[in-house]
Amino acid sequence: MKSTIFALFTSLTFTLTAQVPDWTQYTCNANGYSMYTELSKGKAVLLSFSNQWSPASAETANKTEDLWQNMMSENVKVFGFLNENQDFNTADCDDADVWATVNGTTYPTFINIEDVLVNYINKYTTNGVVNLPWLLLFFPDAENPGNSMLAYSGSSVNEVNHILHDQWLQSAGLNGSLQNNASLVKVLDQLGRETSFKPNTPLIYVYSDGSTKKIFIAE
Repeated sequence: MKSTIFALFTSLTFTLTAQVPDWTQYTCNANGYSMYTELSKGKAVLLSFSNQWSPASAETANKTEDLWQNMMSENVKVFGFLNENQDFNTADCDDADVWATVNGTTYPTFINIEDVLVNYINKYTTNGVVNLPWLLLFFPDAENPGNSMLAYSGSSVNEVNHILHDQWLQSAGLNGSLQNNASLVKVLDQLGRETSFKPNTPLIYVYSDGSTKKIFIAE
């Protein structure tokens, strides 16, 4: 499929609940995943649609990998969807291997994703077109995955990071310090030295109940 679907789509953050499109996809290593299966486990799911020829997609893949490494223990699942290769043709497994090697991605990535992409474009755009990279973040309804909430649609990994830290960790009750109304006592760097908040830096938040939390927010 040539690039007939690519046009400017202004990123936005909004809430939408109405039959999230399901999919079942397999990686080139034959590992299978399903959208509804992940949502039914109570996991937040981030979908990252990319083109290999797009520098913006490569940059987003790098940042998304950082997010994945920092959030995988927080019931967050990341999936990559590689649409076109460097020659604007449908990506194959060789392209996916190069993509993962060049961008250092370890989250599951799929090829032959045109049907999935079109379903989500039809569902979550007003004019049937989108510009890749495209990120879609969903908060789960475990009992009815189709009614899960679209928490973000756009191209900013930074915004996804903020939503996950500001909304998901609290609403899902995953952050024990927040759940127990503990207050933040201090912020430490990776060497245990007290510091202040800094973007693009791994930090450790220490709370009054003795709990800690690793934080990384890219900007």
